Amino acid sequence: MNASTITSSEDFVRRLQDGERWLEVVQGRLIRLSPPDEAHGNVVRNLSKSFGQHLRKQRDLYACFELGLQLADQPLMIYSPALACFRTENGFGELDQLLSTTVPELVVEVASSNDRRDAMSERVRNYQTWGVPHIWVFDPESQHVHVFSPNERPQMLKEIQTLTSRTLLPGWEMLVGDAFLDPQWARK
Repeated sequence: MNASTITSSEDFVRRLQDGERWLEVVQGRLIRLSPPDEAHGNVVRNLSKSFGQHLRKQRDLYACFELGLQLADQPLMIYSPALACFRTENGFGELDQLLSTTVPELVVEVASSNDRRDAMSERVRNYQTWGVPHIWVFDPESQHVHVFSPNERPQMLKEIQTLTSRTLLPGWEMLVGDAFLDPQWARK
């Protein structure tokens, strides 16, 4: 992980446009995260397929992947979670963006490497302070998911338990262990 100073959200976007990836900004410092590994990709692919099937029926949310979320201006703070879901009531404005200041309904983080695990509790607190109501943190190593939802105690679900969100995704459910499987459908 390399760090340098970054002065603006425009500079962040310019770096992404120039082909840099896996960037974040914390306290005005540019952080270069290690590339996601296969376990990280498995979680994203499995959630994408499951969400995609569900969101075709329930059309009030849409998902964005690796979208920069600007939580603060001074000092600049930008996180790039694996997945963020937004309400469709305001259109699909985030789909064409590299950076958003809109608070999503759900943020999904994948703690697949040490630099992605670092300060995860602080990240969750920052998301909550910013107003993100639902936060899921998948840990491929332990094969658990940590669930943070409004007016509920945080939960840690094991691979044999079912992840649901009655208020956000009514009718959607996924066995936690299925999120960590190597998706054979993606290999064809």
